[in-house]
Formats: sequence, C-alpha cells, structure tokens
Amino acid sequence: MSRPQVLSALNLAALLVHQYEEYEDPGYFPGQFNGGLFHSDRPERYPLNSNVAMVINVPLAYTFYALPVLFPKKRWLGLAPVLFGFGQAVAHGLVFNRLAHDRYSPGFLASLLLHVPIGSQYLKAHRADGPIEPSDWRKARLYTIAFAASSVTAPNVLLRDKNSRYTFTAKQVGRFAKTGS
Repeated sequence: MSRPQVLSALNLAALLVHQYEEYEDPGYFPGQFNGGLFHSDRPERYPLNSNVAMVINVPLAYTFYALPVLFPKKRWLGLAPVLFGFGQAVAHGLVFNRLAHDRYSPGFLASLLLHVPIGSQYLKAHRADGPIEPSDWRKARLYTIAFAASSVTAPNVLLRDKNSRYTFTAKQVGRFAKTGS
C-alpha cells in the first residue's frame, strides 16, 4: 500500500474512534445535536434518531472514507475525507458546543487528535510526489460538499420523525433529556 493509501485507511479507523466518542464515551452527541442545537422537545428521537445515525454513519460515511483506500490514485477521493475531518474538528471544537452552550462536543478529541494529524500527513505524503493539482482540490471540495448534503443533511431531513421508535439511550441524550420523555 502507498503511504497516502495507508493514511486513508488510518483516517477510516479514526472515523470509528470519532463515532465511538460521539455515541459511546462520552456519547452524548445525539442529545447535544437534538436538544442543544435544535432545541427539540424530543431530544431522544428528533430530529436525529438512532436509525438516521446508523444510515449516516455506517453505509454512507464508511463508503466515503473507504473509497480512497480502494482507489488511491484518485487524489480527490482521499482529499475529500481529509477536508471533512478538518471540518469535523471545527464543527465539534467551535460550533456545536457553542450553539449548545456546552463546554465540549463529543467527537472533538478524535477530530483534533486523529483526523487533523492524519489529514495533514496525507497532504504531506501527496505533496512529496508533486503538487496537488487544482482540479483535484476542486473535485475534492465539490465531493465533500455533495457528501455533506446528500449523506449527512439529507438523511437528517428525510428520515426525521417526532414519533420514531428509534430512540437514543438516556446516556446518549445526557443533560439534554426532557423530563417526562
């Protein structure tokens, strides 16, 4: 495997750590997202529910992060998850926690300590082979935006259900739980 390919595989592994941090330890990202960002009256299930989270995180995100491992010569395929990982660090480090009036957003440590350094090394590895072409940057930006819109935003909008049976646990809702829910 080439160095960029190995780094893409590591970035995929970092995604698993990122998801573990969001949903398991500390694990209260669903509550922060629903209750803190969207002020939901049903933060255990709306707008994000466990089915939507599974759709986003398993087939869609895993594919997005796995494609550069399978097709390493397509630089833009690897650049897109790198850009998305950088965006995750900003979103979890600055945006989500501030909008939710929280000190921390689960997913930030994995983003900062894994996605950012792995992504930086990915860029360095490709630059060692010559400059990254402007067309690769354009395709990567477009692909990242398309992924965010079609694989993160769209499932949240299309599959939201105030009466969903796919709820999050009390731990995953955390301090954002509504009494009586």
